[in-house]
Amino acid sequence: MSPRKKVIEQWADCFARQDWKQMLELFTEDIERWEVGAPHRTHGKAEFEKEVLPGPEVVRLGNRVEKLIEEGSVVVAEGRAQVFKKDGSILDIQYCDVFEFDGEKIRRITAYGSVV
Repeated sequence: MSPRKKVIEQWADCFARQDWKQMLELFTEDIERWEVGAPHRTHGKAEFEKEVLPGPEVVRLGNRVEKLIEEGSVVVAEGRAQVFKKDGSILDIQYCDVFEFDGEKIRRITAYGSVV
């Protein structure tokens, strides 16, 4: 497995364990994330942590990467995530995220997802 694909595996593991500190270490300082269709993009680690990471209503998360495709400095990850909430509800999400790298750090994420 290539070094960049290993970074995406680490990202998925951090997500599932809710280890945000370790996840942020995988990003460049100027990380940018756009959820396709959303009017706003997040810029930088502080904004990412504030706007993207789950809030206190989330009990735990699950994340399973099913496919990784790499081309140059881009890795595409397809998979499924679950969000388990305090009220007992569960969100099942199918995603396809495009990760652009600067060296071995994630510089930009374009996120495509759908609740299934």
